[in-house]
Amino acid sequence: MRSLSFFLALTCAPFLASIAAGDPNPAWAHSAAAPDSTIASGSRPPLFGRRDVWFAAAMLGLGVASAHNDRWISEEAIENPGGGEQRLANVVQPLGNTGIVLPALLVAYGGARLTGHRELASSVARMGISIGSAGAATLLLKETVGRSRPIESPGDADVFHPFSGHASFPSGHATLAFATAAALDHETSARWVPWLVYPIAAVVGWSRVRDHEHWTSDVLAGAAIGVWTVDKVERFMRTPASSSRPVGVVLDPRPGDMRASLAFRF
Repeated sequence: MRSLSFFLALTCAPFLASIAAGDPNPAWAHSAAAPDSTIASGSRPPLFGRRDVWFAAAMLGLGVASAHNDRWISEEAIENPGGGEQRLANVVQPLGNTGIVLPALLVAYGGARLTGHRELASSVARMGISIGSAGAATLLLKETVGRSRPIESPGDADVFHPFSGHASFPSGHATLAFATAAALDHETSARWVPWLVYPIAAVVGWSRVRDHEHWTSDVLAGAAIGVWTVDKVERFMRTPASSSRPVGVVLDPRPGDMRASLAFRF
């Protein structure tokens, strides 16, 4: 389990260190109550700030360090090809699959609406939009970067062919897993939630390295994209301006003109 412990420390450190330090408003671990209180006061907090710079610098530093050691970390991750570690990888891997996460969100949203739990339905809707936004960003980067997976270029982590169809960077599973973790962190106020969801997301990322589907730097990039995107989308949807109108397309028909706008309220 040495490789798993190392991977957990590498990927969870930026998120859990802020929580342990008692930061009341970290860029990636807001409580559900904080944005609502901001809306009630009628103020609009800045969407971007110095925490984003520090977060980007920390993840860039970790990314560069891991990229330099991608081959070694991959070899360590599969030092024990079978046994309990492989079973663990097989169990957690689906938690980063869109075919599992998105249907689960749809079922949760539908169930909340049918049972009259409007606040829960709104929470699930915000989660779906923020997680989907992170996934879209990752898909765009995958196509643009064109990095070969470990199974496609064994022993060589520096094979890049933009727009070639190679899709190793960043990891979609890691993006989805960490985006889901961040969304749950935003939508709940329980202090134990981040200590559970982020390590689970890290294990999902580790499973992709172990299965030779991604390099460690792919997983770190996916984690950063997932957490950062969810933070920004969640905060945007909770600002006063984005909460003044319902979700939907508003049509404004006029003689010789047709105007449309997209509005949000959750």
